[in-house]
Amino acid sequence: MPTSPLHSFDRDLLRWLQAGAEWSRLPWSQRLQLHWRSLWASWNRRLSDAQLTQGLELAAPLFIVGPWRSGTTVMHELLTAALDWPTPETWQCMNATAYRLLPEPPPSAAVARPMDGLEIRARSPQEDEFALLSLGVDSAYRAFLQPSRLMELTHTLDPKYWDQTSAQWLPRFEQFLAGVLASQQRPDARLILKSPNHSFRLPALLARFPNAQVVWMLRDAPSVFMSNRKMWRQMFAEHQLCDAAADHLDAFIGQALANCADLLAGLSTLEPQRLTFCWQEDLAEQPAQCVAHVLAQLGLHIQRPDALEACLGRIASGRIEHYDLTVPTGAESGVAALQAAQRAIPRYRSS
Repeated sequence: MPTSPLHSFDRDLLRWLQAGAEWSRLPWSQRLQLHWRSLWASWNRRLSDAQLTQGLELAAPLFIVGPWRSGTTVMHELLTAALDWPTPETWQCMNATAYRLLPEPPPSAAVARPMDGLEIRARSPQEDEFALLSLGVDSAYRAFLQPSRLMELTHTLDPKYWDQTSAQWLPRFEQFLAGVLASQQRPDARLILKSPNHSFRLPALLARFPNAQVVWMLRDAPSVFMSNRKMWRQMFAEHQLCDAAADHLDAFIGQALANCADLLAGLSTLEPQRLTFCWQEDLAEQPAQCVAHVLAQLGLHIQRPDALEACLGRIASGRIEHYDLTVPTGAESGVAALQAAQRAIPRYRSS
């Protein structure tokens, strides 16, 4: 039976799962196991939070955002290697409630992501959205566990929701980030944070970190849609707690892309050294040059050319798929809006 991608999760996520009709379809033994895991996770989170020095002020992060399946993962890997800045790792994000109580994991065998073949290890840079999911923060990724409730999560695509509720989720997020810095013994360092879901939180995050910098990834909008449809279906199949259809997936993705288009328009107020863009296709064709261009735009410099070179070799195992299918009616407006918003943004080409 498919299981959660998380090693542990807070009781707030358990309560959400229990509110769904799918919960009653689970075997009693599985429900008991999930309840027990949540109980221990909530206790471990309180113990972990107690270990942190109170009042730690986080430095302004570098956010890597853009629609899902637009190249954020590759950019995350490359910038983390180039800058040698701390970033949440896979073992921390998948066990966000307890990783501070555990020893660091040993080197582990790599696994390939099902959507693109990119290599993932326990110590790999990871999307911190999985940490937020584990910590009980509202997340679109809750639908991975109960796909039939996908449309209940459309509010997570609304920037106003994250701004209005920042007092509830930001402190929990900051505790996690402070723990990451503490575990890497770099409390004053800037973090690199990557999550396509942060695109929708960006106004709230920039209000909290007024000196933060942003890398927004771009990709041909119809390809983004098709790749998303494939990714979400794969994640449902792999992680849903019981078999259930995801209603209105096309409309959900279309709404996400429309909101990304609106957010792109709003980013025009950021100072030039706080925002840069990168097209996925350019990154695939000229990764080293694109990284250098992005860092130059942000006034940053490569700190570890050896690590960057090694990372360039690792990402070569990834793949970008191309699609010829027609965008369905339910998503056409969102795809068109994103395509129009991206049209004015130039693509990088080395001379």
